[in-house]
Amino acid sequence: MNDLSAKFIMVLGPNPAWQKTLFFKELVVGEVNRAYDMNCFPSGKGINFSRASSVWGKNHTMLLQFTGGSTGKLICDGLDAQGIRHSTVAVDHITRTCTTCLCQTTGEMTELIEPSHTVDDASINKMLNFMQDHIKNCLGIALCGTLPGKTDMKLFIEAATLAETYGVPLLIDSWQNIKPVLEIAENAILKINLTELRQITGAKTPQEATLDALNDFHLKAVAITDGPGNAYIASANGFHVYQLKKLDHVVNPLGSGDTVAAVFFSEYLNETPIEEAFATGLAAASANCLTPLCGHFDVQAALEIRKGITIS
Repeated sequence: MNDLSAKFIMVLGPNPAWQKTLFFKELVVGEVNRAYDMNCFPSGKGINFSRASSVWGKNHTMLLQFTGGSTGKLICDGLDAQGIRHSTVAVDHITRTCTTCLCQTTGEMTELIEPSHTVDDASINKMLNFMQDHIKNCLGIALCGTLPGKTDMKLFIEAATLAETYGVPLLIDSWQNIKPVLEIAENAILKINLTELRQITGAKTPQEATLDALNDFHLKAVAITDGPGNAYIASANGFHVYQLKKLDHVVNPLGSGDTVAAVFFSEYLNETPIEEAFATGLAAASANCLTPLCGHFDVQAALEIRKGITIS
């Protein structure tokens, strides 16, 4: 199934989920709430990244993940049906389910996420061995999301070390316990949201926090999102602010950050100037909000939205 002869982005998405999205006319806490519609599909940051990259269509991906139990099978079957390539390490514990409740009245999103289970060293080593075997055919590496349970940071640290050793571009879309990775991953791109950045750098202005992260960790760039608010990027070219156009009707914002990461990194690897690559990623993320499926969007809608994003 997985022809690895062509160059690809290696996507580490170690903590996938079976996604249930419930749509409500109005969601009232403490009451019985009956959904009028439901969507179920494979999700998690690595999966959403891979799906968005596939929609954009400029680079192949290979998703690396851990799954187990009945939901793990649903995830793998769903990925196969969607043509998303994956190297899956089977684990004993059942993969989590994420239930997202969308309220049509308020436009608010509520997520209920089941706990995930710690992955053992043997399973981590299987994933690292796959990376080592295929690193020379890798366009870039994306570290997406959290590690399951209390899984050792060894997986992300070793992945960053491989990227440094072989000179492979690295995008980091993760923030929990990430400082040891950032200290290794010189010249990587950090792409997280503003709240996550402040967890790393402290409560500072977006400009201060972004530039501090860029300089403290010797990164290639720090790209920051803030939902529908302004986005920011700092690189050797300076500090830039992006103003997004307000969307008329948001269907489901879930997966927008992953869509930014996927399209941004794809454009960057295809030698688009980094500031424009990020703007294109932001446009794709806005388009993702207009569809119910995470990491899925209309390419023409994204290109049209890009025209309304201003950079200063």
